[in-house]
Amino acid sequence: MVPTASDPPAVFYLTTVDRNEGLDLVEVEGELEPVAVRRWSGLFQGAIKEGATGIAVDLRGCNAVDPLCISVMVAASAKLKARGGGGVKLVTHPGSRLGRRLRSHPAEGLPSYASATGALQSFGEIR
Repeated sequence: MVPTASDPPAVFYLTTVDRNEGLDLVEVEGELEPVAVRRWSGLFQGAIKEGATGIAVDLRGCNAVDPLCISVMVAASAKLKARGGGGVKLVTHPGSRLGRRLRSHPAEGLPSYASATGALQSFGEIR
């Protein structure tokens, strides 16, 4: 049996899209595995501390998201909404396995969009 190469650890990029509105975009490449939880949580805590009101998370470069990482996004979304913000919104490929899996859990309260632009524009609909 030939060993398979493991998937690369997740790399995330945080960009403030609109400082006045407090909108951030997080792009993810790689797999969000349990070992990423501490960094993942720190990214959201930092964004919230810096004044984010809405965070779009682009998962189109990601093949899998560990449930702990989903929990971090749910908690961040709840905190943002409690402060009057728009929460966390996801960007996935509509037909992807990950996209279907994340959409199958509507109780999580993380709406999914096909584009980062769509997710970011939806924050304006809240105001």
